[in-house]
Amino acid sequence: MLTRYLSIILLSLLTITAQAQIPTSVVRDAIEKTKPAKKEAAPEESSQAYLKYEELEKLKNPQETMRTFVEAMDEVKKGNGQSRAYFDQAVRTFNLSKVDENLREKTGRKAAEKLINTLDRITKIDFTHIPVDPNGTKWYFRKQSITEDNQVIEAEIAIEKNIDGAWRFTPETVNTIGALYNSVSHLPVVAGVVEYKNWKTRLKDHMPAWASEELLMFTKGQWLGFLAIFVVAIIALSMMRFMTTLYIRDLVKKESLDFKENDQYKSTLSFGLLAFSLVCMAGVKTMELDTETYDILVRAFYILIALSSVWSSLKIVDIISMHFAKIAKDTANKFDDVLVPMLSKTAKVLVVAFGTILVAHSLTFDIGSILAGLGIGGVAVALAAKDTISNLFGSVTVIIDRPFLIGDYVILDKGLEGTVEEVGFRSTRIRTPLQSLVSLPNNVLANMAIDNYGMRRMRRYRTFLVMDLSNPMDKLEEYCERLRFICQIHQLIETSNAQIYINDITDKSVNILVNVFFKTRDGSVELDERHKFIVEVLKIAKEMDVKFVSTSTTLLMNQNAELPKLEAAKPDSLL
Repeated sequence: MLTRYLSIILLSLLTITAQAQIPTSVVRDAIEKTKPAKKEAAPEESSQAYLKYEELEKLKNPQETMRTFVEAMDEVKKGNGQSRAYFDQAVRTFNLSKVDENLREKTGRKAAEKLINTLDRITKIDFTHIPVDPNGTKWYFRKQSITEDNQVIEAEIAIEKNIDGAWRFTPETVNTIGALYNSVSHLPVVAGVVEYKNWKTRLKDHMPAWASEELLMFTKGQWLGFLAIFVVAIIALSMMRFMTTLYIRDLVKKESLDFKENDQYKSTLSFGLLAFSLVCMAGVKTMELDTETYDILVRAFYILIALSSVWSSLKIVDIISMHFAKIAKDTANKFDDVLVPMLSKTAKVLVVAFGTILVAHSLTFDIGSILAGLGIGGVAVALAAKDTISNLFGSVTVIIDRPFLIGDYVILDKGLEGTVEEVGFRSTRIRTPLQSLVSLPNNVLANMAIDNYGMRRMRRYRTFLVMDLSNPMDKLEEYCERLRFICQIHQLIETSNAQIYINDITDKSVNILVNVFFKTRDGSVELDERHKFIVEVLKIAKEMDVKFVSTSTTLLMNQNAELPKLEAAKPDSLL
């Protein structure tokens, strides 16, 4: 039950973290790949082919591509309910193959906004002057050298044919359109053209003139934007830490968890950092930045979000582990005390592994190739670490079968015996009667015969009372009867298995077998009851004046006489 609950919580946690970090398009593509193929999907394939044909028709030559872009942005300018669809159509006229997959939508939108604002300030587009040859060469609308920040930029607005047959604005257009727009941004739009405006441009119109002045790589207005984003992010960080601290304190108080108050606030730093990163990411996406700067900042905040998510997930695992550790502590089963830390470590390993994939994805690494390489390399690692893996599976076997609990006294093959102290991933530690500590690999332990004294339903006490031959036989028989009566009235002695008989005779003594079982699994309880029973045995012997063989006589007894078993001499605290 404990394992199932912890697994469910961990799975939910990883799912939430994944959804928070992996772009929607990646999740959607992954889901689509897992869907089973439908045999009756022919009409859908035909529809998709038709849509692709329609799109290619709009991009079949430079003239159609320019027309598609301008007409789509004209619809966007109207601000009707279809603006999003027309904006997406305009973005599809750009070749974004050299842009990171996570940034294509944002980069395409920025390029479309700057391109339409640049075109509207240069001229009203005359489509008749644009080539219509679908097999022609690259067509330039504009190409010029621009000096920006003491650097010469070869800027262009050009359309070329792609490998899929569609004509799109070149990657160089996407990269340099910002510089072109800056060179004409001071000009008014040409007559007969409606200027494209959004909330950003409207905000810029209301900004003072000094806001557009350059200061250390950015304009003063952009620095104000960074400052505003930072202030809001700090507020979000503080609010998140405050609310998370309140929740943790309420949980600790309700569940009575062992979590110090100072540590409670410190543990919320990761959640605050996550809120800070998300706000900064959202703020940067709203700012007017060049593609290179935007890419660097977004990439940095993607990494920060991934790291803070992993850190937060580890803190959540710690809190969940505290909860289940308290439950395990209150249960009689001591094995749960080992199981909870083991599952907690496993959960942390999974979170770190998943976080590593997130960070690698944020750094634009090819995750598919990396995982494929790890799969091949994993075979070699598995062969090299077969003993470690064998021990790991051995520990799983020990956990599932539970042949013993922590604190049980066990006897293993080859004479190894002792008290189980710890069960780990690789080995199990057993404290021997000599107080030495034996570490036994779990793969070896899983294949050994285990005699578990801790699983006994009753604890046996077996000994011989060596009586002097001078005792009358009727007195010895009466003595045995009185001992049997003591067994009958004793609350913790199993009466059906109690055995008290004259068992043997030698030339020096008469031996009485005493074999009783105490109905307890607790060694300390057995010691207490055994003490009381032995006191009664001696007390009755004194009342009846029954004599035991003296020590000197006992030493001269027949060496073949059966003596008390070793088990009775073992420290019962170890049994």
